[in-house]
Amino acid sequence: MKVIDKTETPRVNYLKIFAFRNDETRAIVGIFRWVFLSFLEVLFGDELLENLVTTASVKSLNKRYVSDSHGNALHLSHHIPDGIFNNMARMWLIEVLYFKYYLQYTLIEPMEEPEIQKSGVVVDCTHVRFAVFKPKLWQIISFRRVYILCWLIINLAVDLSVYLVSNNITLAVLSAVVVEAVRRLFKV
Repeated sequence: MKVIDKTETPRVNYLKIFAFRNDETRAIVGIFRWVFLSFLEVLFGDELLENLVTTASVKSLNKRYVSDSHGNALHLSHHIPDGIFNNMARMWLIEVLYFKYYLQYTLIEPMEEPEIQKSGVVVDCTHVRFAVFKPKLWQIISFRRVYILCWLIINLAVDLSVYLVSNNITLAVLSAVVVEAVRRLFKV
């Protein structure tokens, strides 16, 4: 006996979604800023996703935001776990959450509309809470795989560069250890 399931599964290229801006984000986020935010997402994305999963599993503590389709509604800064490097990068991680996790991936949603200041260059989310949109949680594993792939590419590029410059396999292996140590250090 065999088990089959011929249900159509969504074919989504998460690497493309991660790397390339959609129309909405393209209009408000420049390419260099997008690359910088993507780099930060590779560094801190695992922890951000883990925190989003945790907050999605809890109903909102504020009765005003209770919803079956959303997790605990928090300010963007509260969706960032505490840590030495997280705290140093908090202002940029707020932008990662807003531009990438909200506008690009729609993993989180605001419970009120953010205030766009008259200058049009500042989005004030001080009084806005965001919650995980639970029907999108299935995408989290795919985004984690994108982060793993990015780290693999970074590690291979550094290792290959070190080997080509030095022609020393020991230095190449040492560089791999250093890249992995840096990746883990950013989780502190």
